[in-house]
Formats: sequence, structure tokens, C-alpha cells
Amino acid sequence: MARTFVNIAIQQNQALTDEVVRRVLIADNYREINYNTEVVWKKGTGLMTAMQFIKLEYNGGVLCVSGWIQIGVGSVGGREHDLTGITGIVAKKSVLKTIERIKAAVSAI
Repeated sequence: MARTFVNIAIQQNQALTDEVVRRVLIADNYREINYNTEVVWKKGTGLMTAMQFIKLEYNGGVLCVSGWIQIGVGSVGGREHDLTGITGIVAKKSVLKTIERIKAAVSAI
């Protein structure tokens, strides 16, 4: 799995943090899906741009956010690409901006 990981310290309880993060993801047009036995957030279909993914995991007082893209259409999306490098740069920047919005929202609680 080629994913970019960001850890965010949380000051509030997990339920409140999760609610705030979900609002950010919904506002950025992500939807929650099952992906290879994982629950993740996905944006796009791969037709015009790469599919964008964000996964949330809570580990004590830390929110672990992983992000990646896949280039291709639907279930034939190809392999995962982390958020570095130039392949799919527009989609990668979009995922990174959403992760930054998540960080800002969590720190504002």
C-alpha cells in the first residue's frame, strides 16, 4: 500500500472529533465506502481525475489520517499512489488540502 500518513493530536473526545472531521469530508464531496475490507472516504470515479481516498483511524489521543489516489476507472483503479511525486499531482494536492482542512478543524475544537 502506497499511502501518505499524517498524525494529528486530538484534544477532545473521539466522538466529537469524528463528527467535525466527517463534516469536513462531506463538505469536500467525499463519501464513506467499503474498500478492500476497510472503511474509507472516497472522492471521484476516475473518469476525469484520479480517485481520491482518505482513511481515518483513532489511536488513543491521535487521529491517524492516511491519504492516497488511484488512477483508473471504478474497480479497475490500478494501484495506490501516495501523495508525493508528480503522477496525478492535481488530485494529490486536493487530498492534501482536505487533510490540511481536517488538521485545522481538529485544532479549532
